[in-house]
Amino acid sequence: MKLRYEHMHLIHADHDAAVKFYQDVLDAKILNTIERHGAPQTKLDVSGTMLIVRGIRPGEDPAAAGALPRMGVDHMGFYIAKGEWEEAKQRLEDNNVEILDEGDLPHLRYLYFAAPDGVVIEFMESK
Repeated sequence: MKLRYEHMHLIHADHDAAVKFYQDVLDAKILNTIERHGAPQTKLDVSGTMLIVRGIRPGEDPAAAGALPRMGVDHMGFYIAKGEWEEAKQRLEDNNVEILDEGDLPHLRYLYFAAPDGVVIEFMESK
C-alpha cells in the first residue's frame, strides 16, 4: 500500500479567529471556504501542508483538548529554514503566542507553542 499524507483536520470554537491565527503565525494561504454540515470549513495551505479548519457543527459538543503530554495527536511540527529562527520566534511574540517549551539538542533547536483550542505546534531548525 502506498500512502501519501493529505491533511490535518482541526475543529475550533471560533473558526474565523483560528483561520486568522494560522494566517498570521504560519503564513497559511486560504484555498477555499465552504459551509459543511452547518459549520464553516476552510482549507489552508501551510507551505504544502493542508490544514482543514472548521467550526463546531450544530448538535456537536467536542471535548476540550487535554493536558500535555496526551494520547492521540500530541502536536504538529514544522521545520523552519536555517537562519530563520529569530524571525519565527519574533513572529510568535508579535502575535502574543504562548511559548510552551523551548530547547536545544545537538541536531536541532525546537520550540513548542500554543495555537487556539489546545492545538500545539512545534517549530524546528536543523543545525
